[in-house]
Amino acid sequence: RQYCKSKTKTKDETGRDYHSMMKAIRALLLLLSLALSTSATAYISVVTGANGFVGRHVAYSLLRRSNELPHPQVIVCLVRPDKVLYEESYWNAHAADMQLYSKNYDENVCVKVMPYDMLDGGETLNVALEAAIENVGRSNPCPICVYHIASVFGPTPDPIKTGKENVRSTEDMVRTLDNLYRRHSNFKPRLVITSSMAAVRATDQTPLNGKYYTRKDWNTLSKLGENWGSCYQWSKAESERRAWELVKVCNEKYAREDGKGGREIEMVSLCPSFVFGPPPPMPTGMEDASNMSAGSCSYSLTLINQWLAGDSPVQSRLCADVRDVARAHLAAGALKSLPGKKADRRYILSTEQRLSSELTAQALIRGVERAQKSRSGGSINIDTSKIACDTQFTGGAIKIGEREVEAAERLERCLGVICRPVEETMQDMAEALLFGDAY
Repeated sequence: RQYCKSKTKTKDETGRDYHSMMKAIRALLLLLSLALSTSATAYISVVTGANGFVGRHVAYSLLRRSNELPHPQVIVCLVRPDKVLYEESYWNAHAADMQLYSKNYDENVCVKVMPYDMLDGGETLNVALEAAIENVGRSNPCPICVYHIASVFGPTPDPIKTGKENVRSTEDMVRTLDNLYRRHSNFKPRLVITSSMAAVRATDQTPLNGKYYTRKDWNTLSKLGENWGSCYQWSKAESERRAWELVKVCNEKYAREDGKGGREIEMVSLCPSFVFGPPPPMPTGMEDASNMSAGSCSYSLTLINQWLAGDSPVQSRLCADVRDVARAHLAAGALKSLPGKKADRRYILSTEQRLSSELTAQALIRGVERAQKSRSGGSINIDTSKIACDTQFTGGAIKIGEREVEAAERLERCLGVICRPVEETMQDMAEALLFGDAY
């Protein structure tokens, strides 16, 4: 009777219940995968760009799983040198909130925040990897998963130079892992590269199948020198290509030296579309920071703030929720075994079609209204009547509303990830930026 008399759930509430259930199922599958994937007694995870939008979510998700793991883990957060002190406070506060002990490896987690320079030829990365190995003990072999997320995105004074530096950073990553593997052959590395839809296609590039983009598509049109956007797109495609090439060279070299079944650098590439979503919650004691994203930077955050303020029109973007992107990273790092073909180790992370600018704006407004209702002792000063829409853009090679990528089935089957609706992402992001977290 109580069930029959209960209030009928709205579409929004039903969707949230479904995603909460799937979130729990994905967590169980991830832990089972970790338990089956290795007999090691520890886990080492290294995140480059750990104070960036995606990197912070990946590190936060790694920290959250610590209490459920059968063995301790070392999480190395690599950030710019001038961010180390702030990030140490940030992650120690999160560890305290989660009742984790972040100082000694003898407990369930050790969080190390270390400086990282993506242009130093791998020097700071090597120091960080050696420090992690020292933490677990050189005689205690375990897998090392490096999530290479750091990359420069956005306008710069010299976009051609920036594009080349992005590529060089990835090349140095693979070479550093190769050198480490030669010194510590009992610590098997896996590299999870955060690539981009920019590596899958250029603006207006026609899909190989003539219908929609798949993991087999590659950006063949973007060039250095046209504009910063084209330089960035080129750098993501070239970075991923070079990573695959160098990993292949390393593995062929190991095969000659070790024979079949010997050493191997494992690699997975993840190609997210434009990443939106709420930042992770601020930990206790740091809520008074300037905003929810204090210490982090993201073009996505800047863009949403501009849309909410009416400084630029809301655009239709093919996008992925940062929370789903983070889950995909952890799942890729925990896969028991990888497919044999390179193309099958490549995943597009995205909803499959664009939401119109009008529907995107409506979702943002709902987020503002939800934040205003939740706010006690005052109102949020956002004039939603100023939010405008870009109605001129109809889509690139594929029109808005049509299927643009093939992603959903493989993401769910292989990584256990279901991308949440764009409306939910935009609503949660607006609310989080204005009021509180929606993790």
